Amino acid sequence: MKNSRIIIVTALFTLIYGVLGAQIKFLKNSHDFGEIAEDGGKVEHIFTLRNDSAKPVVIVSAYASCGCTKAEFSRKPIMPDSTTTVKVVFDPMNYPGMFARKVTLVTADGALKEPLLITGRVTPRKKTIEEQYPIIMGGGVRAATNAHSFGYLEHGKAKQSTFELYNGSDKAVSLAIENPYSELEFYLPERLGAGEEMTINFSCLLPEKSEIYGSVSRSVWLVVDGVKAKYPFILNGLAIDCREENANNRSQMIAMSENFIKFGAVKCNVAKLAHTIEVRNEGDRAIEIRKLEVSDEGFSADLEGNSTIEAGGRRKIKVEIYPSQLPFGAVVERLRIVSNDPKMPVMTIRVSAIVER
Repeated sequence: MKNSRIIIVTALFTLIYGVLGAQIKFLKNSHDFGEIAEDGGKVEHIFTLRNDSAKPVVIVSAYASCGCTKAEFSRKPIMPDSTTTVKVVFDPMNYPGMFARKVTLVTADGALKEPLLITGRVTPRKKTIEEQYPIIMGGGVRAATNAHSFGYLEHGKAKQSTFELYNGSDKAVSLAIENPYSELEFYLPERLGAGEEMTINFSCLLPEKSEIYGSVSRSVWLVVDGVKAKYPFILNGLAIDCREENANNRSQMIAMSENFIKFGAVKCNVAKLAHTIEVRNEGDRAIEIRKLEVSDEGFSADLEGNSTIEAGGRRKIKVEIYPSQLPFGAVVERLRIVSNDPKMPVMTIRVSAIVER
């Protein structure tokens, strides 16, 4: 009986979906614009569709895979054996490079199985100095960006990167960095001429025996003609143990019983709720849990027992939330587990709740 029901439901679905798909036939459902200029304005293409069904069909809506693409169509019924057109408009501004956008049409009977597709390549426009250096630091100096993420910061291994600056004033300025952190080093010229561009090189090196694990955030200040810049340079990363050179070839050792903890609806006057998850060592040697890191004061996480998990062993982590300290509505927080697993040194567990009055 159960198999018969499955067959009947499948047959009905196929019949309905087949009818929907057969209602409208595209004479051609894709168009390649070729190469277009980013600042050349919007481009458009008109698609022709035919109603091959025995009843009128009404297009009620259309949705695109990107806000840069719009569809214009008539909501008048398309009579049997008649055609209609759909104009698809693409705005290339701020979308340089190759593109592929889909437009799905929805009739009164449901979405069509086959979407419209436009493709092409957008030739980048020449950006203004203000666009290249959007952040006003002060003293006429602008920066391309003031934030950088190192990704993993392995103990004992230096990471390097750059910041780009431009002096938009009519005079040369002196530059310095106000940096209180021993693990950071900056290399920059002492002066930047009027209308000139320059690169600040910097590096981060956490000591091999560092006790820093998990999220690292450092703010340092550019000083222009003796005055601190309007915004700091912000450097972020995730501090972990130095990994083996063949770490990517190893099997992942650490495993979790859950990757998403859902507390569901909770009342705001509840003091505390707890949930326990399990971390397992599926490798062939011991794992050290270096840090449990939570993203908000409204919840906490504690490892039960010591931080060493032998091969084949397991530990429990108690995750607690404090609804009275959380904002109303949907809350999604993050628990990071930092270990010496060379394959997956940082694992993230999502914790969610809906706080009600």
